[in-house]
Amino acid sequence: MRNHARETGVDPISEKGVAVVMTDGLQIVCPSCRQKTPFRPNARFCQYCRYDIVLNNDTPTDDRRYYITRVVKEGGQGAVYEGIDAEGQVYAIKEMLDRVNESRERKEAVERFNAEAKLLQQLAHPRIPRVYSHFTDEGKHYLTMDFIRGEDLADILDREGALGEEHALALADQICDVLAYLHDRGLIYRDMKPSNVMIEQATGSVKLIDFGIAKLFTPTERGTQIGTPGYAPPEQYQGLATPASDIYALGATLHHMLTGRDPTENPPFSFPPAINVNPKLSPRTSRALEQALKMKPEERWATVAEFRAMLRPLSSAAPQQVRVAAPTVALPSAAAAQVGVMPTASPGVPTSRPQPPRPVQAPIPPPPAPVRQVTPAAPARPQTAQRQRGRFGRFVSGLLRGLATILLVLTLLAAGGAAGLYFLAPDLLYGSLPWVEQVLPRPTPTAPALILRSFETTIELTLPSDTTDTAVLTALREAYVLQAKAQLGEASLVNTSTVSTLGGIERIAGASSETLFRATMRGFVQAP
Repeated sequence: MRNHARETGVDPISEKGVAVVMTDGLQIVCPSCRQKTPFRPNARFCQYCRYDIVLNNDTPTDDRRYYITRVVKEGGQGAVYEGIDAEGQVYAIKEMLDRVNESRERKEAVERFNAEAKLLQQLAHPRIPRVYSHFTDEGKHYLTMDFIRGEDLADILDREGALGEEHALALADQICDVLAYLHDRGLIYRDMKPSNVMIEQATGSVKLIDFGIAKLFTPTERGTQIGTPGYAPPEQYQGLATPASDIYALGATLHHMLTGRDPTENPPFSFPPAINVNPKLSPRTSRALEQALKMKPEERWATVAEFRAMLRPLSSAAPQQVRVAAPTVALPSAAAAQVGVMPTASPGVPTSRPQPPRPVQAPIPPPPAPVRQVTPAAPARPQTAQRQRGRFGRFVSGLLRGLATILLVLTLLAAGGAAGLYFLAPDLLYGSLPWVEQVLPRPTPTAPALILRSFETTIELTLPSDTTDTAVLTALREAYVLQAKAQLGEASLVNTSTVSTLGGIERIAGASSETLFRATMRGFVQAP
């Protein structure tokens, strides 16, 4: 039996009770110490720390068993590995870190993890990686899904900068397809950003990854503030997410793709018109982004389908011209026989046997008609004088109308009536007398005066525990802007470079993967 295993590369009686495909040169990574060892079909424990290297054999949820073969990414909330199952199929294996000490909170976190995994297992879309297993092994929580060979969009933007409009819109169209699929099923993605968009190496197509915070949409439910600062919309900082939130985040992602301007490195919620940053863009695309990035959810595109339609470029090809054939004249049977043409038979009626054409004598031309002496007609009278008279008449009419307008306006201004309309109700004046605008331009509305003042407030945000200090400060400043506008008026202008914390940032441990950040913020605001 052992000799058979060496020849075929399969051990049919491994310790796990399933066949394992042998792969030459493959190494297994220990889930605990991260040491690498050569793959052996019957190996179960790490030769360095004696940790069980087989996944999903502690409390298995299905008959699949997994090995980790490479660490792809590690962070504060977990890790992503490349792995194989007992048959050599390649998977992405995600580990969720358990940082909760209280048993009840740990149980709730595990239940949420399993519920999300079950939810993802119900999804079937070509641009969403398929989830296969979710299980707990040696106290760690794992999820396995399709492994995508490619590069995420964030790395591409860091390397190449802004993408071409055609390329960016093609990727956005695929992302819209995924988001529309989710929204149709009541799901909100909640974390749209370039690092969650994978571009497959082989096909160049999009795969949307990291559905860890996707949730069912409940219009009246407020949850924990979550998302990525710079891409998340204002309402997510208040714990509310709707389909419009995904539209905003997609708009922010596409703005980054088309301009190369990273929103995480700029003041919060500050997206200048994309065409101002990249003049090569089409006005249509820039306008579509402006509406997607509106601060108020109800002012954005109503659905992803609407946003997608506006991102698809209009066809510039001229309408295809149809050539119309000249009308066919049917010849009588006798005439057709004279020129060797058979009459077309009616459907279902057989035609007679074709006859050879008869010789036709050339027709004798008629004698030429006598030539009559024709007196040439008088040349048409030129219309130049008539056109000149028309132009002169219009000129005189316009001049008289202009003089009458000036006299009328001067009279009304002298009386004081039009002055009141001009300054207090210009729409009424120009609506009733539209020709007045040709003489007297509309008054330019003056913006309300803004006064520079100091504004101080306390901000509390719940963010992922592995959020960097820079990202935390950015999120706090974004929340500060919202508070300033809410208390001082929407017209207020906030210079975020002047916003700073007083006494530092307080961190309060929360759930397994979240931390409450609290800080007193002060800055200068131009407010009415």
